[in-house]
Amino acid sequence: MNRTTWFSVGAARDARTTVCLAMTSIIWAVLVSCSSAGSNPSTAIAVASPTVTAPASTTPDSVTRNYVVLVHNFWVQEQAADIASNGSNVAARVCLGTDPPGTPTRLQLVDPTLCRERAVALLAVHQRFLSDLATTPPPPQFAVDDRVFRAQLPKTISDLNALISAAHRGSQNAVFEAATTYNNDMFPAVTDALNDVDPSVHHP
Repeated sequence: MNRTTWFSVGAARDARTTVCLAMTSIIWAVLVSCSSAGSNPSTAIAVASPTVTAPASTTPDSVTRNYVVLVHNFWVQEQAADIASNGSNVAARVCLGTDPPGTPTRLQLVDPTLCRERAVALLAVHQRFLSDLATTPPPPQFAVDDRVFRAQLPKTISDLNALISAAHRGSQNAVFEAATTYNNDMFPAVTDALNDVDPSVHHP
């Protein structure tokens, strides 16, 4: 082996040794760095956290929803007991003598027998509503309306019982007077409160 060849081999061997030492130094530095990061939170490697989905928007307050549904159903049942539809109201015709509702009274339209049937149906609706109010707490925004319902419903129930008695006697005048008392206790106090709670429906 000549000197030049020997020099080439030795240089190559020295070069390989230098590379190995350099790699060893790099690996050792990485290990030390990782070890330091694990023991020092301030130098820890940042890891992306999982994406957190924003919670869905909250549903309408259940207390408010339940109360509005109760009031809405009361009016639906009230209209059914009145047999009211398309501007016609049987209870108004046979108890108050108005047809359509709001027109001047014609006493000859008052029918005690048919009025009694409507009054019995209305009485059941009012009694049920008052009972349901006792177990359905009002939301704060409807506290005033709730007091109106609780104050007026006992009156309308008493009025309807009086109307049933008047209808049983068969007097048109007595029926008209009893129906007028009931009507005055319903309108506008109760209907205004109904409009506050459930504006989706117009309560006359």
